[in-house]
Amino acid sequence: MGNENSRIPIDQPRSAQEIFDALSVLPRQTRCCKCGMELLHIEATFLSEKGHVWTLPLPICPKCDLKEETSKVLSVAKDFRYAA
Repeated sequence: MGNENSRIPIDQPRSAQEIFDALSVLPRQTRCCKCGMELLHIEATFLSEKGHVWTLPLPICPKCDLKEETSKVLSVAKDFRYAA
C-alpha cells in the first residue's frame, strides 16, 4: 500500500486560500458547457478565518441551473440592465 498523499500533484492547491487565489485569476466563463447559453455572473464574497477576502463571479446558466420562474426574473433584470 502506497502513501495516499503521494497521489496529490505538487501544483494542486492545499488550502482554502490557495484555492480562492487560484480561482480569482481564472478568466470568466461566458457560455454554459452543457447548453451553450450565455452565463450570468453573480458576485460572491468569501471570507477566511485569517481575514482574507475574495470576491469571485459565480457563473449561473439561466437554462440549466435555475428554475423557470427564477430564470424569467433574471431575464427581465438582464434586459433592464442593458436598456439603462
